[in-house]
Amino acid sequence: MNAPATSEALNVLAGIKASTLIHASPLPHKEEGQQEWQGLGFSIGGARLVAKIGEVSEMLIAPRLTRLPGVKPWILGVANVRGRLLPVIDLHQFLGLPSTVAAHKARVMVVEQDDMVAGLVIEQSLGIQHFPQDAFEVGLGQDLEGLGRFVSGAFRSGGRLYHHIELTAVLRDEAFFDVAATGDGAGSTPNYWHLPRNEFQGLGGEFDDFK
Repeated sequence: MNAPATSEALNVLAGIKASTLIHASPLPHKEEGQQEWQGLGFSIGGARLVAKIGEVSEMLIAPRLTRLPGVKPWILGVANVRGRLLPVIDLHQFLGLPSTVAAHKARVMVVEQDDMVAGLVIEQSLGIQHFPQDAFEVGLGQDLEGLGRFVSGAFRSGGRLYHHIELTAVLRDEAFFDVAATGDGAGSTPNYWHLPRNEFQGLGGEFDDFK
């Protein structure tokens, strides 16, 4: 191809490129620095809550339980989850809240901190939730009955509030270690939060369906 032809071809290509840029749809604007927060949503006592994903190691369908002797009613029993003993707690009873859904719809969140582990019964899982970090409002929900001392604030999304609860704070709460039934005396109940694997000896009760 001679020089004039080459120059003409380049001019044609340049014209096509210019025309394409003129008529192209603009790219959507991306907000710079926008941070997103992800958490696991669930409900207790009709309140929508959200916890850090890292605080929940597993979500279970209600398992069969072994009832435990000499404990408060909010300790429903112990489940054998793949060879691991899991104390199961009715979070509604522990917090003094009513349950607003049928028991068979309940789910159990497995929460671990260091060598402690517990299964917390919730009403239902609301799945993974995504929020802009600037949607968080500090202090909202701290007046919620039963929940307030574990709530640090709330996210607003679509006109709804999702209160941020610190599940590890529940495990650290003094009341969480006061498991002995009234009248049994301090120190008479084993530490169920540190149960070893594959040892049901001494737990006493029979298997029961989750109710």
